[in-house]
Amino acid sequence: YMELAAYCLRDAQLTLAFTTFQDNLLLKLIILFMRIAKMSMEDVTRQGISNWIRNMLYYEHRKRGYLIPRKDEIIAVKGEATTAAKIKGKKYLGAIVLKPPAGVYFNVAVLDFTSLYPSIVKTRNLSYEVINCHHPECRSNTIPGTSHWVCTKRQGLTSMLIGMLRDIRALWFKPMSKDKSLDPAKRGLYSVVEKSLKVILNASYGVMGSTNFSLYCPPVAESTTAIGRYVITKTIEKAQSLGLQVIYGDTDSIFIYNPDQKKIEELVEWAEQELKVDLDYDKTYRFVTFSGLKKNYVGVLTNGDVDIKGLLGKKRNTPDFLKKAFLDFVKILGQVHTPEDFERAKHKIRELARDVYERLRNKRYSLDELAFAMMLSKHPSHYAVLSQHVKAAKLLMAYKKDIDVGSIIRFVKVKGSPGVKPIQLARIDEVDVNKYVDHLRTTFEQVLTALGIDFDEILGNRSITSFFS
Repeated sequence: YMELAAYCLRDAQLTLAFTTFQDNLLLKLIILFMRIAKMSMEDVTRQGISNWIRNMLYYEHRKRGYLIPRKDEIIAVKGEATTAAKIKGKKYLGAIVLKPPAGVYFNVAVLDFTSLYPSIVKTRNLSYEVINCHHPECRSNTIPGTSHWVCTKRQGLTSMLIGMLRDIRALWFKPMSKDKSLDPAKRGLYSVVEKSLKVILNASYGVMGSTNFSLYCPPVAESTTAIGRYVITKTIEKAQSLGLQVIYGDTDSIFIYNPDQKKIEELVEWAEQELKVDLDYDKTYRFVTFSGLKKNYVGVLTNGDVDIKGLLGKKRNTPDFLKKAFLDFVKILGQVHTPEDFERAKHKIRELARDVYERLRNKRYSLDELAFAMMLSKHPSHYAVLSQHVKAAKLLMAYKKDIDVGSIIRFVKVKGSPGVKPIQLARIDEVDVNKYVDHLRTTFEQVLTALGIDFDEILGNRSITSFFS
């Protein structure tokens, strides 16, 4: 009984600590979500965000005396998606991502469409009950790139509710989170609420395209992304007509090289008037380097912070040797201000990657530095699939180690079967260097490519094309 009592006390202490953290921040968020979702505290904390959105919509249906349709009824009346997805497993065409030119660009401004998809839902009146309505006169109010149209006679519930939440976030919480006249605690609260609302807003679009959602309506989800593609395409065309050089675009943002401030302001004003969306300045990079691949670039902000797309070094189960290499990599990039600095940084990064490889090859890292750390979500005997940390846990159990739910298993990759060993049972000479080199490649190759560095050459493997470059 004492053990059970101690467990219950610890559980209560943790709950209290979480809810009272930073002036009851979590409790305030839970209450906010309760009000939005019209759910009890227990339901909000135990159910997923899609259920919050469903309950919010159901509440508004009942409040107005509306019948709540079944999924099959919605699809029977409104139809399915009409565009073909480019990504396997998706049901309709998604966002647009431009292929960037390979190279290094200094002084790059990023413009961001504030809450693009929620804004589209609001301004284009997207909701299951008003999409593809039965009014002949509404058929001219078409969605670009699709065969769908939207009712002009009434506002949809989803459009109204998401529009309201979008405006609260964009017009109140977001500005207040940046108001430096407020004390840090108050500003921090506004920031957390603003980010939480963003999550709800983004999910509210996504659920419409999920077959698991009660009000699943493919035409609404498809129309949202179609208008998103239209907005960013037209914005890029307008920017180019103003003489601005757009070098990259991804879903809801565009990258402009060496921008003219007056032309940026003109573009922002045009987007608001013509497209009914808010286009805002987001950030400026000292430089951005692109590999030529989508969603793969490295940029250094004016304050020295580094943005990296395509690097996996931040994952929490990444071994310490890779985390340290990642931090060193970021530190080198943060010191770049000029093209000359960039060339020097490339040399340092090449040397850094080479040093990590040599230390791996010569087994100069300790087992602790090479260890992966993963937590068991259930007892090892309950896993149907034996992933690597489960295999390591079972090896520990064979040596009478106390292993249970919540145990952190630290293991290294070794030669032979089963391919892993807990660090308590492993020797450095058993480590499979090739597997760690693969992890090094996975972590750094895309970003090194963005910097114009060939990973294989770091390993000493020269391609035939390198002899002609």
